[in-house]
Amino acid sequence: MSATQDLKEDHIIVRRLGSIAQKCSNKLSANKPIPLEDIKIISVIIEEFVDSFHHGKEEKVYFPETEDRDNFAEDIRKFLIEHELGRRIARMLSRHLDSWQKGTDSREPVARFLKSYAVFIADHTGKEDKFFDLVEENGILSNEENAMLIQHYESCHKQIGGKIRIEQMIKLIDYLENRDWMK
Repeated sequence: MSATQDLKEDHIIVRRLGSIAQKCSNKLSANKPIPLEDIKIISVIIEEFVDSFHHGKEEKVYFPETEDRDNFAEDIRKFLIEHELGRRIARMLSRHLDSWQKGTDSREPVARFLKSYAVFIADHTGKEDKFFDLVEENGILSNEENAMLIQHYESCHKQIGGKIRIEQMIKLIDYLENRDWMK
């Protein structure tokens, strides 16, 4: 698998999380009960899988390797700004979730930030996928560069607990998708 394809595969997982966040937001807005622990799991997956792992691969390795090619610097600058937006939404979600767990009714802001994150995911991954398609179609990365990027991705795995932790994150997404409130 190429380094670019690896990131597109991550996007499939990230969009699954976006769908969960949207459904959770809809249920909260309709005053349906959602276990706070499930919302906390969403928040942890956002922090660990999306931000630390996936965005880490893009920011630390992939974007620096591609930004000086085919005038991609402006696209990459926009992606980095969007990553920061996603982090801010995630921080606000986490802050309101913590407040809710301490007894303050924060249903509405938690629902709002879940919805905002779901919208962010859909929009952002769509734009990045188009960018990744351009990189692949134009053969921007050589075989050697792809191999180097994949090797760097391994260090990103290690920084968040290795492949086992990634597998745990995916299992948590499976768990959330199968919760009664998701049906």
